[in-house]
Order: sequence, then C-alpha cells, then structure tokens
Amino acid sequence: MSDSKPSLGECLKLLRRERGWTLTQVAQMSGLAVSTLSKVENNQMSLTYDKLLQLAQGLKVDITELFGVRKASASPIAHGARAVSRLEDGRIVETPNYVYRFLCTELSRKEMIPMLGSITQQSIETFGELIRHPGQEFTYVLEGEVELHTDVYETLRLKTGESVYFESTMGHAYVSVGDTPARILCVCTSASGQSEQTIINGAKSVRPHDERETADTEMTLG
Repeated sequence: MSDSKPSLGECLKLLRRERGWTLTQVAQMSGLAVSTLSKVENNQMSLTYDKLLQLAQGLKVDITELFGVRKASASPIAHGARAVSRLEDGRIVETPNYVYRFLCTELSRKEMIPMLGSITQQSIETFGELIRHPGQEFTYVLEGEVELHTDVYETLRLKTGESVYFESTMGHAYVSVGDTPARILCVCTSASGQSEQTIINGAKSVRPHDERETADTEMTLG
C-alpha cells in the first residue's frame, strides 16, 4: 500500500521542532528510547499501534497529530460531523507483523479508531510479546484465515466473514494461517467511551523475538 502523505517520522520531527523539544525530552515524556525515536524520525522503523498511543499520551497530543493532522484544523466530533475515507485515503503504519491503514484520521478525539489491516505474520512463535492496550477491539476478517492468540482463551481461528469482539487489555496477537496475508477490518475503542485520547494510557512496549537485543528495538504492532 502506498502513501503520498508525510511519513510518521516527518510528522514527529515537525511536531517536536515546533514545540522546541529534543529527542531526549520526547523520550522522557513518552517512555520510548531515544534510539527508537531517532529511527522513527529517519524513517528506519515504524511504531506499533500501542506505541503510537503511548507516544501521543506522553506528548499530550491527539493521535491524529502523529499523522500530520493539526488539532487546530482537525474536526472534533460534533453533532452532524462525519469523515469519508476513499480507497486511497488513510494513514499507513507498517511493522513486521501488520500493515495497517488508519481511516478517518481527519477527525480528532474519536471514540473509535478504525483500521484496515494486512496480517503478514504467520507464526505466533516469531510474533513477539502479545499486544495489550486499554479499551475494546472488534475485528472482522475480510480475506483469508486468521488465528487470534490471547493470554486468556485458547487459540481462535476465524475464516473470511467471521468476527470477534474482546477486551484489548487482554494480551492478544493475530497471525495469518493461509498462503497469503489475511486482511481484516479492526476497530479499537476507548475503555470509557469518551474520546480517542482516553485509550492513550499505559501502552506496553512490544518487540519481536528476533529484535530483542536491546530495549531500543521495538518494532511490532497489535
């Protein structure tokens, strides 16, 4: 999937410079390693969904600002508000386990965060630590076949057209079990149902098994 919009790294660098922050200050506010932030700004790595939330909360910005949507110009949720995502719209986040297209990013303070995802990981053994973040999650399988692994339930296999809804504070991971990457529609929501910012709390860092040499190599998505 291609994306002609500014990258996450470009948006982060612009935001940091506008606020007069150093990488060290951003690291202290977000809890992410300086080396990780440097790699992000230089487009050498991306951030997982939970780390995007962690970064947004640490910087006290709406998550849409990490996608280049300024809060002053972003449309807050109000009576009659709407957002339309065409085929090539949205913001792409690529990680070793998933490629996600965040939809309707022009609206800030959303109660739901919709994403289209391609699941590239085919083995839970190489996935890394299970993902967990505040709120609830709904996933519908658009193409292929998916396994949902959690730290509470037995492995769940979902075919095309099937779906699952669960508390995303529970450790979880999706893997594709077909010959090609599975495609899903995923909607994450706030635990309190008040705003997008509400779910930006206590996100856990995740690393694949083959990227754990140091605490700086955090490159997976949930």
